[in-house]
Amino acid sequence: MNATASAPTESRRIRVLLAAFLSFLLIAAGAVIVPPAHAADGSVTASVTSAGSAGLTVQVEATGLPGVPSVYAALIVKGTEGGLSGPGGGYAAFAQPFPTVSAGATSFTLTAPAGSLDRAQVYEVLIWQQHSIPNAETIYARGDVAVSAAQWDSVLGAAPTDPGTDPGTDPGTDPGTDPGTDPGTDPGTKQPTEPSIAVFLADGSTPVGTTPLKAGDKVVVKGSGYDPTANVGGRGVPIPANLPQGTYVVFGNFAATWQPSSGAASSTRSIGAQAWALSETVLNQVPAQYQAAIRGQWVDIAADGTFRATLTLKDAAATPGSYGIYTYGAGGVTNAAQEKSVPLAYGPTPTLTATVTAATAADGLTVTAAGSKLGSVTGAYVALIEKGTEADVTAGGGFLAMQYVRGITGGAFSVDLTAPADTLDRTKTYEVIAWQQHTMPNAGTIYARSTVAISDAQWNALLPAPAPAVTTTVKSATAAEGLTVAAAGTDLGAVTGAYVALIEKGTEADVTAGGGFLAMQYVRGITGGAFSVDLTAPADTLDRTKTYEVIAWQQHTMPNAGTIYARSTVAVTPAQWDAITGKKPETPKPPTKPTTPAKPAATVPGGLLRWGISTSFTEYVVGDIAKGAIDVSGGATRSGGRFQFGQTVGGDYDRASGLGSVVYRGAVRFTGHGGVLDVTVSNPQIRITSAQSATLSVTHAGATVPFATLDLSKATVVKSNGAVTYAAAPASLTAAGRDTVLSGFSTNLDPVSFTIGSVAAAPSGTTGTVAAAVVKVKREIPSTPPATDGIEIAEGELAALQAGRSATFTASGFEPNETGIRVVVYSTPVLLDTVTADAAGVATWTGTLPAGLEDGAHTLTLQGSVDRGLAFTLTRQTAALGACTVEGATLEWGYKESFRTYIEGIAAGGWTLTDVTYDYPDYVWTGGAGSFDDETRTGLVTFGGSIRFTGHGGALDTTLVNARLELAGDTGYIVFDVLGTTQDGQSVDQKGVRLAEFDLADAVVVDGSLSLDEVPTSLTEAGAAAFGTYAAGEELDPLTAVLPVDSECGVTAPADVPDESEGTAAAASVTAATVPDGAPIWPWIVGGLLIVALGVGGGVLIGRRTARGARGDESSELATEV
Repeated sequence: MNATASAPTESRRIRVLLAAFLSFLLIAAGAVIVPPAHAADGSVTASVTSAGSAGLTVQVEATGLPGVPSVYAALIVKGTEGGLSGPGGGYAAFAQPFPTVSAGATSFTLTAPAGSLDRAQVYEVLIWQQHSIPNAETIYARGDVAVSAAQWDSVLGAAPTDPGTDPGTDPGTDPGTDPGTDPGTDPGTKQPTEPSIAVFLADGSTPVGTTPLKAGDKVVVKGSGYDPTANVGGRGVPIPANLPQGTYVVFGNFAATWQPSSGAASSTRSIGAQAWALSETVLNQVPAQYQAAIRGQWVDIAADGTFRATLTLKDAAATPGSYGIYTYGAGGVTNAAQEKSVPLAYGPTPTLTATVTAATAADGLTVTAAGSKLGSVTGAYVALIEKGTEADVTAGGGFLAMQYVRGITGGAFSVDLTAPADTLDRTKTYEVIAWQQHTMPNAGTIYARSTVAISDAQWNALLPAPAPAVTTTVKSATAAEGLTVAAAGTDLGAVTGAYVALIEKGTEADVTAGGGFLAMQYVRGITGGAFSVDLTAPADTLDRTKTYEVIAWQQHTMPNAGTIYARSTVAVTPAQWDAITGKKPETPKPPTKPTTPAKPAATVPGGLLRWGISTSFTEYVVGDIAKGAIDVSGGATRSGGRFQFGQTVGGDYDRASGLGSVVYRGAVRFTGHGGVLDVTVSNPQIRITSAQSATLSVTHAGATVPFATLDLSKATVVKSNGAVTYAAAPASLTAAGRDTVLSGFSTNLDPVSFTIGSVAAAPSGTTGTVAAAVVKVKREIPSTPPATDGIEIAEGELAALQAGRSATFTASGFEPNETGIRVVVYSTPVLLDTVTADAAGVATWTGTLPAGLEDGAHTLTLQGSVDRGLAFTLTRQTAALGACTVEGATLEWGYKESFRTYIEGIAAGGWTLTDVTYDYPDYVWTGGAGSFDDETRTGLVTFGGSIRFTGHGGALDTTLVNARLELAGDTGYIVFDVLGTTQDGQSVDQKGVRLAEFDLADAVVVDGSLSLDEVPTSLTEAGAAAFGTYAAGEELDPLTAVLPVDSECGVTAPADVPDESEGTAAAASVTAATVPDGAPIWPWIVGGLLIVALGVGGGVLIGRRTARGARGDESSELATEV
């Protein structure tokens, strides 16, 4: 009978020893017979097994392949492997699922749709290494496919014959071919007509012929004979390869030999505008995530093979040949019948550049205008105008400078235009236009236009800033108090302090720190370049026969020609002199009755603009990603998180109508990403166009750019003493602001508050660098272990560690509660985690070593204020007895949605995928393979592939390579090799980084799969160190994965023990097993005998993980025969 009993200790030990020895022998045998990585003599036998209107089916038998689990295989036009892209396209048929290889051989079928075949070509079957491009290093085998003429006829129909050689083909000689004599023939079933296209002007009815065309013109293309069911095959994306791919309808510049069917490279076809002709029935079958990309250029091919496409013409990027309309197979399909073209008389778009070549106050502004691509034009008018005012140009005015350019050859010219300085306005933008001679400039006659970029330095040279000045006024004059002079300085620019003194005129050389003046003041805190101060000289220091002046000069210097800012003579009247010297005044005449003076006009408050610009953009600039700074200059200040600009001269605001413009002064500069990000917002101007709206413009690269629109209807409006204030007006970024000023960055703007008043300096606040990112110095991990001892670990924990299982160890000597202690394993340093010491300075770590860490000598370290180490030898089992094999696994993970948004937004970048697809919102890997031990819930599944993230013009360039799922008990990891340059500009090249972690506590094998559905993931310490920017613990996108395992995974094996005859049969079976030529068979014979010995000695139980936990019985039990 059968019973359950505890195994004797001796028996258990014997079996353990025997099992270990058996494992060693089998491993040794595997090592001896392991196949080569590449088979140089692989062979392919391919034969056509079926041929019909649906396509061609080829049976493939291949031998001599290397010892790999599976391969890529495809049916291709012979010798065209250079155009393949793995499973991505370039073939007539691709083998899916990937053919599996056993003992160096494989067998599979390939089915090529009729639309992907060409009877004029010779085909072959190609077999090559997975996750690679086929070349001499990766191709395992290849073999020709012989297709008979009859088979071609079955697939593509009978080849056409020459009617002239067969009188029987003349309908006149065979009345049976006359449809009128045979009611059984239906004229409606005849083959569609040959594809053809006709091109018309925008009205759709006037043939285009030789009509001259230019950029912006529209043409209508009408096609007929385009079979909506043709062109099956192709790349498979965005249209599945089993569907018709449609036809490209293109305006462009194509070489003389451009046809894909002739093997012409894509460089021979330069596209200006394109439509995608495709049956709507097919379009509706395209996966939803790809339909939008097609619908943006889609036109329908009707059932009768006709289509109509309207194209807006524009220059092609290159000009390898001639402009025209072209059609050819879409989606990588080759169809010579649809390769049609119609030439067009298209002229490239004329271009015009405007460059400032001189700028002085005396000679004015000289702009060199250079035109090109003017075709046959021999003469043109060229003028410098205020931007957008071409409607004001007449024969006698409306321009600042104009030239009639004659004798143009080759479509190009260059001419100088000079405008006097006094005709220019710094607040305006100017442009150069070139237009048709003997006409007025308008949309129909202007060839090209170009904005003139005038730098701040050039404007300063054209319209020099007013020189510093001092005005003086005698404020009081008495014998007792002396002479008091009010001195007011203006236009001092950025000067914040100056010395001001009353001296005898022309005696500045006598001024010292202790004398040489009648009165002196040190004026501090000058803002807006202006000050006012009183100077008082005692009466007895003055001489009526002398002249006096006030000078203002540079602080901490002596006054001279190089340091004096300005000077002003003091005008003292005779009456004032009489008062100072004490001369008795004449008896006054009786006063006349005074008249009531007019009430003085109220002082208008100073104008001011307060604006945070964009809080989110500001935080981004000084955050961990951009690591930048914000600088304020030019008279602007910052206070309370808002930038402040004082009102300056200029503008045409009308207080009566409430309309017009006002100009403010100052600049704010945002820098980041090591200089890649550099944005300056300066000299904001607000133009009120109605009671509800206004436009805020800024100066960028010398030009005025409309940066934001303001909603004045939502602002609070207050009028007081001649000034008007708009508070908290909502602001929206314009397209020009986004593209020109912010270099394509999009952001939300803060509300704007501004006062239109009198010229004034900005309120007090901080200037210079007002905010900057905190630079965190990144600690580098040493390339060699900084310590090899000091880690304390129990004997059992050490054994677990060396076997690759979870282990715990401690180390002391760290600072109390020290944080950021790094756990690093060597030989090649890999950061595993960071830990925190306790109050006694003891650090503890529990975890597993990476599954990819190779067996051998290694060192574990704790690195902090002190370093501790542990040398050990990893002897992980190469394969657990009964471990589950994983094949065909899938992984879906988007990394982090906000990061993808950042890449495509602010970073102006994207990603490049290799052997990975993107199915919003996830990156998708397929074909993962590896192993999984369901008893310990450990394993490693490798997917391969790579994702390369780029942005900020190349400053960010990070690649995640070779995706893996590592399962380690209750925790799982997403593992990558990480290389490139991270978001924060750091170089990285780390292998086997556990980038993200997730919980595995509830994961079980069900119905032959370990499935993970929307499992939350978070960034690990190692991931944070390698990828940069985000902190460890940052929430990442959820993970979904399916790991198929063999059907017996997780199922307890039967407890029945084979009898002696079964054991003998098993041994015989092992002995008879087929092994490769030249491989020794003795390990298998000995292994078989050991199996028999184990069976005879008391029974064998080879099983999978049992349900012991469910029964609550954790004792070690064996099913034995009694």
